[in-house]
Amino acid sequence: MKNKYVPFLCTFVTLLIVCLFINPLKWSYRSNFQVVTEDRPYGFEPVNCWFSPSSDWPISECYYMNVPEDHSTSGSKTISFPVVVFRSPSLITNKMPVLHLGAGGPGAPMYLDSTASIKNIWSNHDELSINQGRDLFIIDPRGTGLSKPLLMCDNFVSNQIERFKKNLSLGVLWKKINKDYFTCIERFKNQGIKLSTYNSLSIANDIEMMRKAARIDKWVLVGVSYAATYAQVIATKNPSSVESMILDSATFPSIKSHDSFIKRSMAGYEALYNYCLNDNSCSRPLPNLKKRIWSLHKQLNNSPIPMFIEHPYENKSIQIILNGERLLAAFIQGTYNEQIFIDLPKIITELETRKHTSITPYINDLAAYLLDKTYGDVSTISHYCYEDKPFTDFELIQKLAGKLPEGYIRSTTLLALEQPDYCDEIQIESVDPIVSMPTRTDIPVLFLHGELDSITLLSNVIKQKKAFINSTLIRYQLSHDILGSSECAEIAAAKFIKGYKMDMLTCEEI
Repeated sequence: MKNKYVPFLCTFVTLLIVCLFINPLKWSYRSNFQVVTEDRPYGFEPVNCWFSPSSDWPISECYYMNVPEDHSTSGSKTISFPVVVFRSPSLITNKMPVLHLGAGGPGAPMYLDSTASIKNIWSNHDELSINQGRDLFIIDPRGTGLSKPLLMCDNFVSNQIERFKKNLSLGVLWKKINKDYFTCIERFKNQGIKLSTYNSLSIANDIEMMRKAARIDKWVLVGVSYAATYAQVIATKNPSSVESMILDSATFPSIKSHDSFIKRSMAGYEALYNYCLNDNSCSRPLPNLKKRIWSLHKQLNNSPIPMFIEHPYENKSIQIILNGERLLAAFIQGTYNEQIFIDLPKIITELETRKHTSITPYINDLAAYLLDKTYGDVSTISHYCYEDKPFTDFELIQKLAGKLPEGYIRSTTLLALEQPDYCDEIQIESVDPIVSMPTRTDIPVLFLHGELDSITLLSNVIKQKKAFINSTLIRYQLSHDILGSSECAEIAAAKFIKGYKMDMLTCEEI
């Protein structure tokens, strides 16, 4: 008797042959990676993952990508940066992978060795990647996080614990910090590290080398904060390698320190002064808020509040002398998240009675930032020296600084201009103008930006968007890092990648 399954099996085999051989559907990007060998120093190096996935996680793979420190020099020594790959469950797909270019900064780590962190990352991006048949790649760029070498100034971190215990003026504090960084830069140089190669152009070259080693045709690039600059340099240098881009809380290569200088200098302070406008639950602001902030700054400098917090990375408590300088630093750091606008009234009224309960979470965040041993702070400096300082009009900044409000803001700005910038020590040999060029592209781009963002200004996105011919901007009542804060943004990004026409301006219209 004829087997009733034979026609079905024949049809299935025929379709499989068509899929695999006649029309491969561009699934070659899922073929084996080019790995390092004794004769091939550059490529992927498989390693055990730095986190502990649960059984309900997507399939994960971890690598170090080995690249030349200097792409322009033959025989340059090898450095490496970490790569995590989450595989989609699709066996056959024609969809290109998504590459998350890191935490920005520049120099900020993705905490790829933290199980909680890595879970948040893939769960905030699964709708726009693995759930639609796209593998998700996540990296720490060279110089930061789990990269080798990590350009972190350990002198700064170790000495910061002692500085927390003292009521230091800003001038004295900066002198001590400068000493730390000169020491670290000298040590890195003595180790043979070419600091001038840690910049956006080198990272773009790293990504292109990784794309080829992974046998990928094109990426969907996700760039958050300063990593949006990496995405744009990649798109300018290698446009055929980019399918589309999602730029979240974007920076831009052509915007330098002198651009919108007054507005950018005042953005964090203005956000605090106008906190009630940014808090939907606030119907009436604290009276004389600006005066009360600066009065607290003065009072705490004269009579600081000693407090203890848990060390963010070690099992011990540390003392912090809460003076006016640290209060302002915690406030400005706090504007990365919109929660500060809800908490500010209570913080102010408590501190006026010498209580510090409400400010403590923000002091914890400040300490976590300053004591982070995976933050590539020297990489931050090398980025500045390569792609910011050579294109900055310092004479204009000096003139504009005189227009800032009298007192602390103007004085500290002028003081900062007098501080060494370490660039002579780093010894940059050349500058490529690609790191300062305006981005002009017809690659599909989705901008996600917070209306409360005082770190990267929405006005800059609106102005720059004109050169992104095929782009959409969606705005949110949020601060910085939209994909990490909004499920709505993830859905919007997923629809954008699928090719939906995105002509709305607000989240509610999705």
